[in-house]
Amino acid sequence: MTINIQAVTQDNIRDCVRLEVSEDQKEFVARNIATIAWAYVDKTFTPYAIYHEDTVVGVAAIEYIPDNDTEDKHWIPRFMIGEQFQGNGYGILAMKALIEMIAKHDDCERIRLSVVPENKGAIDFYKKVGFLLTEDLLENELVMEYFVKKAIQR
Repeated sequence: MTINIQAVTQDNIRDCVRLEVSEDQKEFVARNIATIAWAYVDKTFTPYAIYHEDTVVGVAAIEYIPDNDTEDKHWIPRFMIGEQFQGNGYGILAMKALIEMIAKHDDCERIRLSVVPENKGAIDFYKKVGFLLTEDLLENELVMEYFVKKAIQR
């Protein structure tokens, strides 16, 4: 199965905006239009379309804040797979592709995200990918982090 991460563009924005999560997930996930709009005013925030072959199956956003401390530079503040595409393995592959993309930064030691404490399904999903819960909170959300293995410089 092939998953590609591509910039949100004029060609795919409608497909991105049409995607929604299931009714029971809506209280936990920002709407895709809000994710895309946020990038308009925050240049550290970049939205992406998640493709399976030629179909947009999800939306994610990466945030890179170069002036932050090492552990706080790289974030995945948004991640969703459309309701009709959930349960097919796209989420795990897409998250791994995002991690691989972010880990290419020389200053990337860890990748962080936050999750609503009541969103047990998301917490379990992120743990399955390799994220660990921290003791940090961000706007009443639990912070999780993924440690990127880097070769030791000698």
